[in-house]
Amino acid sequence: MSEQQQKETQLEEVGNPLEGLDNVQNELNRSAEFVENNIKTLSLAVLALVAVVLGIFLYKYKVLAPKEVEAANNLYKVQNLFARDSFQLALDGDENMMGLLNIIDNYGSTDAGEVANAYAGLCYKNLGKYEEAVKFLKKFDKDDKMLTPTVKGAIGDCYLEMGDEAKAIDFYKKAASADNEFVTPIYLHRLGETCLKAGKASDALKAFEELKSKYASSSIAYDVDKFIELAKAAK
Repeated sequence: MSEQQQKETQLEEVGNPLEGLDNVQNELNRSAEFVENNIKTLSLAVLALVAVVLGIFLYKYKVLAPKEVEAANNLYKVQNLFARDSFQLALDGDENMMGLLNIIDNYGSTDAGEVANAYAGLCYKNLGKYEEAVKFLKKFDKDDKMLTPTVKGAIGDCYLEMGDEAKAIDFYKKAASADNEFVTPIYLHRLGETCLKAGKASDALKAFEELKSKYASSSIAYDVDKFIELAKAAK
């Protein structure tokens, strides 16, 4: 058998390796054709993605960051008024200071703007405007160990003042669920008292016993034994 015939025989046995290369090339050609046919669509998609990412970056660092600083500075001034019980002035502001309502309107998307909702609600509560207070307090949606249970408890206070004991109890439970040595005892006591008033002696007893077992050293727990006995008697 000649050398040429031997090569042809070997190719027939193992297969022609160029056929595999041809298949790869065909796939590459099809991919290139797809890209060529859809280059405009792909380019627009990539540009759109870049624009979204860039837009988020610019908004966060060029818009939100300065607004956060401005909002925090304005809120700090108002907090001093709140601490002095100047609730209406804190809400409205004056020619020298932006009030809470303006802070909310101008900086509502910032963290400080959201905290301003809580302060506005507390101002309205202290002014006896309970429906307005609930509206603003419910806009606060932050997980803060001190402020969040305070806001929930304040909503409970407002509902209690408006005669809705069921909603008051619901929000006192939310406020009392926080593990906060200062705030939780207050709302456990209020929860127990409100449950007693609403005829829910078992719930009242549970609240007072939790107050005694977990926060016995709190000043609010000084008369808890008396309330425990009242709850037991009411059962």
